Amino acid sequence: MKNVKSVSVMLPVVMLSLALALRQMSMTIVMPFISTYCKDLIGYTPLLAGLAVGIFGLTQAIFQIPYGVLSDKYGNKRMVLIGLVLVVVGLVLAFFSNNMALLIVSRALQGSGAIIGVAYSWSIGMVNEKDRTKAMSILGAFISVAAALAFAVGPLLREIMSVRWMFMTCAILLTLNLLYILFFLKDNKQHTKTQAAPKGTFRLLLQNKTFVTLNLAAFLNNFLMVSVFYALPLDLNKITGETGMWKIFVPAIIAAIIFMKAAVTWAEKSINNNYYVLIASFMISAVSIIFYFNKTSFLSLLAGTTLFMCAYISLTTLVAANVNSIAEDSYRGQRMEFLILSNS
Repeated sequence: MKNVKSVSVMLPVVMLSLALALRQMSMTIVMPFISTYCKDLIGYTPLLAGLAVGIFGLTQAIFQIPYGVLSDKYGNKRMVLIGLVLVVVGLVLAFFSNNMALLIVSRALQGSGAIIGVAYSWSIGMVNEKDRTKAMSILGAFISVAAALAFAVGPLLREIMSVRWMFMTCAILLTLNLLYILFFLKDNKQHTKTQAAPKGTFRLLLQNKTFVTLNLAAFLNNFLMVSVFYALPLDLNKITGETGMWKIFVPAIIAAIIFMKAAVTWAEKSINNNYYVLIASFMISAVSIIFYFNKTSFLSLLAGTTLFMCAYISLTTLVAANVNSIAEDSYRGQRMEFLILSNS
């Protein structure tokens, strides 16, 4: 009976996690090809190609805090739906883009749907206090694994469709995702229009050294991810071609999922273990970069990607779970948006 009750409590979290995992996969699946795809567009330059990759994270950073503030006031579900609509519009615009300027605008629109922080806040509100860490771990794991799998699925899809049609396919999937959330997920009753964060919330959060450290860790982790997945496809394209990138990503992701599960299990045993895993993950990430200097070796790129994905997924999952323990429920949305802002 206890197991049945536990499953029923976590079911809404799992449903939200599945929906957000689909969103994350849709957003990430084209990332390995952006830097090479841009070469075929009017007005291509390496600088503009880098902007097309990076502006997604920039607009996410700009819109994170507004989404958090509005979710605390008007509810998580409404903000998630608004964010998904913007993402879908951006993906459809990317499908019709034939020049760099339009692609950059479309990527900016995709980033403006900055809803992951709101989703974290929503998942926490679905369960009681003792189950919050578990809920955060479930959502974080789903989103991280979905992002990782996208790097494996993307090259396989690239064999049967162009990058333009990958954008449209993602738009269709996200539309289904939007309808799923609209009709099957309920918002938290505790988020009302009368509830607002106390004045000085941002200042209080920034005075918390642990909170700031975790956000800096999240920022560095995501900065490394964007940097790696801008340069790595260019090197892999010379060795495996676009359609052969799965030979690197599939084994790397399988190893990363196994590593993440073991790391999270061990980290949950004590606070000290948690810190050790975070430090070890950054050390692994640093070591992985060394392998990328040998750009012409398949085995070197495989080893570097495997180590990097192990570190990236573990850090993404654990940092989110740790931030959850800081601050009050009344400004949970803003707190989580600070975390995702660091991940942009």
